[in-house]
Amino acid sequence: MAKKTSKPSEVDEEETLTPELLEKFKARLKGERTKVLGNLKTHVSDAIQDPDKFADESDQASQQVSQTFLLRLADKERKLLNEIDNALGKFEDDSYGYCEGTGDPISVKRLELRPWTRYSVEYKQVLEKEKKLRGS
Repeated sequence: MAKKTSKPSEVDEEETLTPELLEKFKARLKGERTKVLGNLKTHVSDAIQDPDKFADESDQASQQVSQTFLLRLADKERKLLNEIDNALGKFEDDSYGYCEGTGDPISVKRLELRPWTRYSVEYKQVLEKEKKLRGS
């Protein structure tokens, strides 16, 4: 009979959210928040330029297209800012790194890619399938 070793697998070691990793993610989220907030302010500021300063109608039309694009970017930045704020709030109740759908830990690799993620890969796939079935 072969003897089993009690050495934990490398995957288990990689999946552990240590206090050091938590601090790393928190710092990264704070840095992302600062960056996103700056981008948001810039996009909104650029979008609200006075379109009447352009005398030519084609210049005004071009400015309106640009303004619409900048406002879309600002909206995406606002949504990302909300996700980041949500993730930072999870540090307060020690729920950072856990799937909101299942309560299971989210993989460290996923958190490294998207530190503001709310769901594990598996649960996100379930949500996407449900969304596709509903036709949304």
